[in-house]
Amino acid sequence: MKYAIVTGGARGLGLGIVNALLKEKVVERIAVVDKNLAPAPAALADKVEGFTADVTDEKQVHAAIEEITARFGANPDVLCNNAGGGERAWFESGRQTVWDSVETWRRYVDLNLNSVYIVTREVAPRMREGGAICNTSSIAGMLPSPVLAAYAAAKAGVISYTKTLALQLGPNKIRVNAVAPGLIYTKVWENLGAALGGGDANARATFEATVRNLVPLGREQTADDIGRSVAWLCSDKAINVTGQVIAVDGGIVLGPPTLRRE
Repeated sequence: MKYAIVTGGARGLGLGIVNALLKEKVVERIAVVDKNLAPAPAALADKVEGFTADVTDEKQVHAAIEEITARFGANPDVLCNNAGGGERAWFESGRQTVWDSVETWRRYVDLNLNSVYIVTREVAPRMREGGAICNTSSIAGMLPSPVLAAYAAAKAGVISYTKTLALQLGPNKIRVNAVAPGLIYTKVWENLGAALGGGDANARATFEATVRNLVPLGREQTADDIGRSVAWLCSDKAINVTGQVIAVDGGIVLGPPTLRRE
């Protein structure tokens, strides 16, 4: 039985990844690791099992992976390091001042970058030839992001570490890639939109205005968009793809949309 471990897979982008991995038949079962678990959708309940752990805590991660491998099998086939994001207070800090507190900076890096190392260090040695790892970065890690300096720096670190891991694990025939999501209205963007727009009531409107201003294709991205890309990268269809970062962003990293002719 092929199975995947997906961190932060209980909701949002993570749930999109879980759905796609199963729909595309990349794996047969999935172990979700999340600090705040939620029940899997009824249609997936027999294929998804949740394990509680804070991905920034080495002991909790070790205990969760030990339990997963005891129940699912000693050798995971796929690892998706998806847990990340930030809290509203952290986003507010970036909007109000150029300098985040050192504590806020450390928390961003711990959640978005250190967690990738902690989980991968625990899981990768258990993987066999043909395994695949996909890390969730962000277009914030590919572009200057003054309001999100710490988050962006951490996500840029994920991109760098993804490429290093691809070289390290290549001799073991384990592939490592990353996706860089664009503008997706998950809980993270609800918090960011509220911080930028001046309150909860303005969060969605702020998000939509950002999409109009930044996305050449003119539409927001979805969790399903990200899930399909992750599923492809983790499947045998991408058997010769490693060390790559795919921006699923409607073209944001190309620069702002050009003026259109009427």
